[in-house]
Amino acid sequence: MARFPEVVTLNLGGGYKVARVAAEKGTDPQIVGAPVKQAFEKFAAVHGRPLRLEIEPGTFLVANAGAVLCRVQDVVSTGAREFLKLDSGMTEILRPSLYGSQHPVHLYPTNPTGRVRDYVVVGHCCESGDLISCAPGEPETLATRALPEAAAGDLVVIGGAGAYCAGMSTKNYNSFPEAPEVLLQAQEKFRLVRRRQTLDQILQNEAGPEGL
Repeated sequence: MARFPEVVTLNLGGGYKVARVAAEKGTDPQIVGAPVKQAFEKFAAVHGRPLRLEIEPGTFLVANAGAVLCRVQDVVSTGAREFLKLDSGMTEILRPSLYGSQHPVHLYPTNPTGRVRDYVVVGHCCESGDLISCAPGEPETLATRALPEAAAGDLVVIGGAGAYCAGMSTKNYNSFPEAPEVLLQAQEKFRLVRRRQTLDQILQNEAGPEGL
């Protein structure tokens, strides 16, 4: 920065690690910021020019502020594994399929049995990559989650779905419509911020034979 006397701002960008599950370690701004503060103070003392620090912590701030609400469509056993099929998946949350990213999965049984089972959690796209409970960093490796014993219709919440999850989803894959989005406001008030997409909206840009 000493070579650029006209520069008054240094942007350190984003990419600050978000811990979505208990096993992950997220960025502590106080810890990573301490040496940055010292470096800025030293630069100002040496060059007589204080710099303005900018960062881009968007994902860090909102990644855990979103969740996908869905339901169990089916519970399937192969003898070796039990699979929990949801009515959501890579159409709403693609990060596990792309990166092997870990997201918390919570199941709320309609009729609790008190038993816990290990499930491979999968989506509804009939794709081998539509996997929620992949191994960490390994999107094609099956892993299980210990969840309450499930039945079709049970509510499932996938956490850590803020930031880019909706924007990077596989929109209209297998003709599934975009899911609605609901904002939780103060005093536990809900507001619809995006309506569920309709079939007509999915098809409206299809030109048909006359468009050839």
